[in-house]
Amino acid sequence: MDHELMERRRLRVLLVLALFACAVLLAALIPSPFAIERPGPVVDTLGEVQLEDGSTGPVIAVEDTELFETEGELNLLTVSILGDPEHPQSWLSLLPAIFDPAQRVAPVTEFYPEGVTLEQRQDQNAAYMDSSQQQAAAAAFRWLGEPVDVELSVAGVIPDGPSDGVLEEGDVLLTVDGEPIADFGELRSRIGAAGEGGRIAVGFEHDGDRREATLEPRVPQGGGEPLIGATIASQYDLPHEVDISLTEIGGPSAGLAFAMGLVEKLTPGSMLGDLTVSATGTITDEGEVGAIGGLTQKMWAADRAESDLFLMPLGNCDDLPRQRPDGLRIAPVANLGEAVAAVEAAAAGKEPAGVERCDIDG
Repeated sequence: MDHELMERRRLRVLLVLALFACAVLLAALIPSPFAIERPGPVVDTLGEVQLEDGSTGPVIAVEDTELFETEGELNLLTVSILGDPEHPQSWLSLLPAIFDPAQRVAPVTEFYPEGVTLEQRQDQNAAYMDSSQQQAAAAAFRWLGEPVDVELSVAGVIPDGPSDGVLEEGDVLLTVDGEPIADFGELRSRIGAAGEGGRIAVGFEHDGDRREATLEPRVPQGGGEPLIGATIASQYDLPHEVDISLTEIGGPSAGLAFAMGLVEKLTPGSMLGDLTVSATGTITDEGEVGAIGGLTQKMWAADRAESDLFLMPLGNCDDLPRQRPDGLRIAPVANLGEAVAAVEAAAAGKEPAGVERCDIDG
């Protein structure tokens, strides 16, 4: 009887283990509708990278002007997204991210709105990166007192979007509702003010001909703001040609780091001293710093890079997590001037304004 009872228990244990193994196998194989957002690569904008031809060169290069020696590190921060509509994450792969404060699990549609393909998102991020580099250069030169003019053009049109059949790649945008567009920030603001269901009259140049059309901005599914369904590129008439060599990183959030890297290279002395500073934030050509996504993940990336100071957009104050890396000095900034002042204060041994600017519990 004892032997029979032990055998039954053994079979029950084996059955439970088999069911558990099947559950784990299914969780590892069944795709989920979620993606993982986690800290991505960190790049020193004052350092060097490997170029496409296999050689190495500076991240930021400026032609026909004097560049000054730099000290310290000035990092741009990125996030990595694991999972997309074509390569979904399994349910099992989500478990480690749930318990890691540096990672976040979110619906795939938050990163890839329905109707937008993976290729379209990559193209859009590449255009955002190119635009952010140009805006950063314009902001830096203007901060240094140099005049900069801008031209907005269509880099791509999303099929079935508000601009489909109206705008084409290469069109130059001139006016909104009859008024000249100063820069991309103003265009985005006017689109946002019109809102979904509203209308804006866009004046543009197509193959040398001036035209005008009415667009109705829409909020894409999974998106948060109205868009006109076109990727806009900004072309600036800079006093010196700037070349930023980063091909594997997309999006607009490195603008602040690029602008500060240019300021550091183009001015004598060292703003950083021997500090390691990490920065994130979009930037307009007037030097205004804008909010970004993935703040938590970039904060942990800054901590892992042993940053002495982490610069973040003041507009992201509501996104500051309560669980933050111990000892990480955080300085929210609203513009390029505040960012430079915060770094100079830290380099001089002073304490720049911190998260108290956000009026949150520490």
